Amino acid sequence: KTRNEETGGLKEQLAQLMTASTATRDEARKLTEALRGNTGRRGRWGEQTCRNVLEAAGMAGRFDFEEQNSSANDEGRHQRPDFIVRLPGGGMFVIDAKVPLAFDDSADQGDEESRAHARSIRIAASLKTHMRQLASKAYQDQFKPSPDFVALFVPGDAFLSAALDHEPELMTQAMASRVVIVTPTTLFALCKAVAYGWRAEEQAKNAEDVAKLGKELYKRLSVMGGHAASVGKALDAAVSRYNQFVGSLESQVMVSARRFEDLQVDHEGKDIPELAPVEQTPRTLSRPELTESARLSLPDAV
Repeated sequence: KTRNEETGGLKEQLAQLMTASTATRDEARKLTEALRGNTGRRGRWGEQTCRNVLEAAGMAGRFDFEEQNSSANDEGRHQRPDFIVRLPGGGMFVIDAKVPLAFDDSADQGDEESRAHARSIRIAASLKTHMRQLASKAYQDQFKPSPDFVALFVPGDAFLSAALDHEPELMTQAMASRVVIVTPTTLFALCKAVAYGWRAEEQAKNAEDVAKLGKELYKRLSVMGGHAASVGKALDAAVSRYNQFVGSLESQVMVSARRFEDLQVDHEGKDIPELAPVEQTPRTLSRPELTESARLSLPDAV
């Protein structure tokens, strides 16, 4: 019975896998049909895919990257790259996401292997053509400071893999033209590193602000310590004056006043209270950051 249940469960999982595979194949076919022969639609698809990768990598729109930012080159001609990724420290690099791929395979003949080979040839040719066009625009010379390359975004690792099957030297040729071909996987890794750089720069700035705040707080504590020391000295002086007053009162005034009692002068039951001297003294500040010397060593203490 257990074996039958396991067999039934395996059959069910295989059926689900076949259904998912069929659905994926159908979606891929629909996507190919939708993109076939429509350059504008391919461009929008590539831009959306690239945008999704940038956002998934932690890049924030209008801050870490910009879209469709127009700028004039040295000849006065305006160019508008698809994306400009901002780098920590003020740098940037350009991404082109126009999907230069040929999807139309209606004229291909032969078996699946032959058709796949023909697709590889078409994709490689499309990438090489677009690579030359992109190199001629020299975005990296227009948007500065910038690394000496422009990124050509291919919206699927499978497309680049197919092109490399036919043109193994494609990546080397691209780099020689100052073009780096990136896929969702490699662009995600690159932008993750950029996003990490942004976070590190922000943390460094926060640390600098904390240091400034700590210095200011220390200076103000020193000023307060000076004020507290002045109050302590004033209290000590007041206690000293009070004790002098009590001593003078007891030795000079109270002696004469008590003679009224000896003379039986009616004082209506009211006695003159004895005044005790204050024995305690104010506690002095001992922490170095609160002492007068520390306060005076800081500039602009107020």
